[in-house]
Amino acid sequence: MADIYIVYAREDQTVAEQLYKVLSERWEAWWDDKIIGRFDKVIEAEIPKASCIVALFSVSARSKSTVTDELRLGEKHGIEILPARIDDSDPPYSFGSYSCSDLRGWNGEVDHPGLLQLQRRLDLAVPPRAKPQRPPAIADGKVQLPTLFLSVSSHETQLVPVEALQALRVFEAPTILVSAYDLVTRRKPQALIEELTEYRKNGGFVLIDSGNYEASRLGTRRWKKPDLEEALGQTPHDWAFCFDVMGPKHDPDRAIEEIVMAVERDRSFTDASVLPIIHAPSLKSGGYKLDHIPKIVREVADRLEPKLIAIPERELGPGLIARALMVQSIRKELNKLPFYQPLHILGTGNPWSVAILTAAGADTFDGLEWCRMVVDRDKNRLHHFQHFDFFKYQTEVSDSATATQALKDPDIDYGGKVAFHNLDYFTNFAQSLREAVMDDNMEAFVVGLTDWEMVSYLKKQIPRLFK
Repeated sequence: MADIYIVYAREDQTVAEQLYKVLSERWEAWWDDKIIGRFDKVIEAEIPKASCIVALFSVSARSKSTVTDELRLGEKHGIEILPARIDDSDPPYSFGSYSCSDLRGWNGEVDHPGLLQLQRRLDLAVPPRAKPQRPPAIADGKVQLPTLFLSVSSHETQLVPVEALQALRVFEAPTILVSAYDLVTRRKPQALIEELTEYRKNGGFVLIDSGNYEASRLGTRRWKKPDLEEALGQTPHDWAFCFDVMGPKHDPDRAIEEIVMAVERDRSFTDASVLPIIHAPSLKSGGYKLDHIPKIVREVADRLEPKLIAIPERELGPGLIARALMVQSIRKELNKLPFYQPLHILGTGNPWSVAILTAAGADTFDGLEWCRMVVDRDKNRLHHFQHFDFFKYQTEVSDSATATQALKDPDIDYGGKVAFHNLDYFTNFAQSLREAVMDDNMEAFVVGLTDWEMVSYLKKQIPRLFK
């Protein structure tokens, strides 16, 4: 007995097949590609057993008696019908009163608004048999999961922002995060804006942070919401974080309203997607109030359906184990949604942390480690920036022509050489991480980063870290 029976016109078979593949990840879906023998007999047997019907409405479906016959058979047996429009045509005659999800322009993207709407409606009609699965990519395939947004900032780094952007552009880093703090007029950002323009022309993906990280670290009260609006208005970008509520209410319902209102307000600043940031309330005794965070994250995701939802790593708990446990709790709540909600961890560029938090359920990260420290690629550990001299030999035998040429180029200074060394490592690390997730091989991946003893300890402290 199928949860979902897909009705479609033969001309729309490509869309039907895409939909079948997506829905089959969580429900038992059925379409007539499974038929062996006479179509009419099988269809008459399958429709009465289905829990609901998903019908693709199109100009072709409107003219097909087979489509209307199957829908009428569904109505006869009291099967709930959930239509989805795939073009601008009217619904088939007599089925115009049904509320339709909008799949116009859908090409298989898992984060398409119409698909998310359809999945939400299905979730109410038919309990899913499986939790949502992490997709291989979001943002029309531009952001692979999991991924690391390499960060650019003027605060506490070894490269000024324009130098960092030049290195990222030359190395063709696929995803970067840039702070709005450095993009307002009073900071004279023209060189940065020119670099970002060129970077995006070459296919790079730009996420703009709110600027509140730098403002809070510098202790300035000058940074306000209009500053973010100004930065977004003059800077090319793909996504942006909202001007986050740094001191949220302790009451979870009020905190949820604050976050939702912040995102809805900042949507007027840009045509790009605006993403929420969840902050945990501070405790007078130190640390953060975390008991309601999983619920808050889920409720905000349910109301906004954002491309990403973010929380700072430092606010997940006092240490990596506590943070991984909190990520597991958040993912458990997010799995109650009818769609997969990607989770972003702010301020995490340490390879060990990224790998363990990915295993716990996080999807994307950003960090300044690549331009703040130097990595020992043999041991996957970070060291002081000035310790690069100990690791030059690794760059000399690197597979990256860009990194090896930078090492030999007398016109590239010490900081630039370290940056390219690190970029080579983090690019390969991110690709290996994705392969480990795809192959369901995260335990072996973390063993390779650390050792068997460390992984054995982690498994005891974080149950079901490696499912």
